[in-house]
Formats: sequence, structure tokens, C-alpha cells
Amino acid sequence: MEVDNTGWLQPPISFANQIVPIFTKTGCNGAVATASPTDKTVSAFHCSALNPRKTTNISSSNPAADVSSPLHRNHSLLLRKAVADVPYGGGKRLEKDSVDYDLIKRWIQQGMPSGDPSHPVVKSIEIFPKRHLMKMGGTQQLTVIAHYSDGSREDVTRSALFEANVKEMPEVTEAGHIRLHEQPGEVAVMVRYQAQVTVFRATVPLGAPVTDLPPTNNFIDELVFNKLEAVGIPPSEITDDATFLRRSTLDIAGRLPTSREAKEFLRNADPNKRAKWADKMLDDPGYSALFANKWSALLRNQQTRNTDKRGTYMFHDWIRESMQNNLPYNDFVSSILTASGDIADNPPVAWYRQVKELNEQVEDTAQLFLGVRLQCAQCHHHPFEKWSQHNYYSLAAFFSRVGRAAGTSPGEDIIFHKPGKAQTKNIKTDKHAKPAGLGVGPVTVHPISDPRFELVR
Repeated sequence: MEVDNTGWLQPPISFANQIVPIFTKTGCNGAVATASPTDKTVSAFHCSALNPRKTTNISSSNPAADVSSPLHRNHSLLLRKAVADVPYGGGKRLEKDSVDYDLIKRWIQQGMPSGDPSHPVVKSIEIFPKRHLMKMGGTQQLTVIAHYSDGSREDVTRSALFEANVKEMPEVTEAGHIRLHEQPGEVAVMVRYQAQVTVFRATVPLGAPVTDLPPTNNFIDELVFNKLEAVGIPPSEITDDATFLRRSTLDIAGRLPTSREAKEFLRNADPNKRAKWADKMLDDPGYSALFANKWSALLRNQQTRNTDKRGTYMFHDWIRESMQNNLPYNDFVSSILTASGDIADNPPVAWYRQVKELNEQVEDTAQLFLGVRLQCAQCHHHPFEKWSQHNYYSLAAFFSRVGRAAGTSPGEDIIFHKPGKAQTKNIKTDKHAKPAGLGVGPVTVHPISDPRFELVR
């Protein structure tokens, strides 16, 4: 225990629960702050937000944080650079009279303890309020509560990080105080504390009356119209037949309507003619050709070598036929992710020609089919999402048993399942992760079973 200047005993400071949030909020534990091999501060002080036990002071000649004299002019570059006492590319990050500065100083004086492993850890965070209807120019103070593994709670607003998704709408201070500009709409403020993420959402109505809404045709219309009413923004007028015909034909079939099609559509008095026209365009060969080109680009189906020609054409034809035959989306994705064999027999195997590395397979899968960018989570907790390193490597474990061998044609591979335990080693923690989808628990996969099939169930 530490004795402060009032004579009171101070409990040991926890690196994970008290220091890491400061480093995160000030941007001192990202790749930019810690990656330079020539920075003596960084080379002397190994900071790991993901593994506190790897945070060490290893240089006696030029320490970043000297525990015996944390404020000596020749020591503690960690503090001196943070307050801009010495030149530093990262700029000033702390004020000398701040609570955070004092906390880091006392942590150094205590010998930079990593914290007792038995201490409670943050399991989740809550934001108050979660949603709020606000006026243009209005203000709101947010409060962040951390829930710990022992059931306790703590106000961590001061240490949380706040980021708005639409920078033009609000001003958000480091203390979580929001001031809106004179702009209507919706804004979300992402709140991060340690490895936990939550979101505050504000609706800022324009205030205009919303009347004469068009009739709804599906649940998407209902959601859109409900939102327009909530924010007080009148919908645009329904477009005329000629504009609808041109836009829908271009969007669905990738071409302009013919003169004959245009005349017939404009003369048609059927009230359901627009829906029928959309269905007709989905059966048009132009639809499958257009979306085959789109998906072919997304799936990296490209010819980079002369030997890629056969596989590139076969994969494109398979995509086009899938569109034309209205292959369900889940079957389309499953056929690609679980593809095995030779390209000649199973064209989706060509996908694995472009994503040969494990990280490419998991990142493309997340981005293309789940709409989630996981690249950042390979090395650290995602800065803008709730996904952690554990989520990254758990998803990667589904592809851990993918094997390849020379195919029947030069430059082509045969993709197959290698029997064995499905798991992936975390490069930072050296621990193995079992297969698990994003946001769900791990699954058990028999060593002789292909884990990719569990991914698409």
C-alpha cells in the first residue's frame, strides 16, 4: 500500500483497470505510438494494453519510466513526453495538473504494478441515456457505468473514449458532453472503455410536418417512414413513371429500357406495373450479368497470371448462373466458403486462389458476407467496433484446417480439409482460440470434420 501526502494508505493502482484506459483515451497504446523501433521511449518501455504483464521497463540507461525517480529530468520519458516537456511527434497528451497525470505518476512510483489477477475485470459498460430526442443546438451530458466481474459498478465517464459517427452534427468533449449543431438527423456516439463498447443515439428532428406518406409495400418502407416521422423530414415525392423505368432498369439490369419497353410501360394502366416490372428485370439476362460482374470484383476473381484464365472464367460463369437461377444468398455464401476440390469440378474453389493466407480468408469473410471490418482486431481490440482479438482468432479458427495441393492444371490448387483440431493461435497472447462466430460462443468440431461447415450453419 502507498501512503499519500495526507498520511492515508492508497491501494495499488491496477494497470488494466486504471492505466490502460488513460493510454487508450490519449492514443498512447496504438500502433503509431508504440511501433517505432528508433524511439528510445518505446524501446525502453514495452506497453501492452492486451497483456499487462508484458508492460515492462527494461532499459536502465534510458528508462521510459524510472520507478525510483519518476519526475527526474533525465528519467520518466513516459511522463515528460506526455506533457510535452521534451520534443515528441505525438504532441501533448496530458496536463500536469490532471488526475490522469497524477495517476500515472503514482503508478510509476508504486513500481508499475500490473495488478492482482484476482481483481475484478470489466465485463460490460452502459451509457446513460441510451437514446435521446434532442433539439438542434441542444446539449447532453453522457454517463458511462462499468460493470465488473464481482458485481460492482463504477462511473468511468472521465476515462471513456467518445467518438461521433457524423462529425458535422455534434461536438463531443473528452468528458462526454455533447453540443449539437443546427443540423437535423440522427447521430450515434460510440463509447469505448477498455475492451467494451456501447453506443448513445440521438434523434434531432427537423420539426417539419410529415403527412401524405406513400403507401408501404414492405417492412423496409415501414422502417423508413417511421424514421422520417421521428426526425420530422418529409419524404420526397414519388417519381414519375418515366424516371422510375429508367432508374430501375439501370439499377437491376444494367441497361436502359428499349423504346418498345418504354412505350408499353408508359401506356400500361395497371396499378401494380412497377412491381411487375421489377420482377421482370430480375429475370432479365442483364441482371445476372450485371451482378455477376459486381460479385466477381468483390470476390477478387481476377486474372493475374496466364494460368488463372480458366479458373477466372469458370468462377465468373458460376456466379452468373447463381444469379440467374436465384440461388439463395446463404447457399451462395456457403458454396464459396466451404469450397473444396479442383476448380474444374467446383468453380468457387477459385476464391481460395486469391485469399491464400488465413488472415485474408477471415477478413474477406467478415467484410464481404457480414459487413464487418476485422482487420484491426488481428493485433488489438478494434478501435471503432466491439470486436476483440479473441473474436478475430475465433473466426479464423474455422479456416485453420484448409489445405491446398497442386491441381490438375498449372497454377491451380486443389482445396481440401486437413483433419485435425480446429484452432488458431493468438499472436499476442500465445493462446489458442476455438472456432466461434462473431457474437456467439465456441462450437465443438470433430477433428475429422471440416469446421467451415459449422461456420455456415
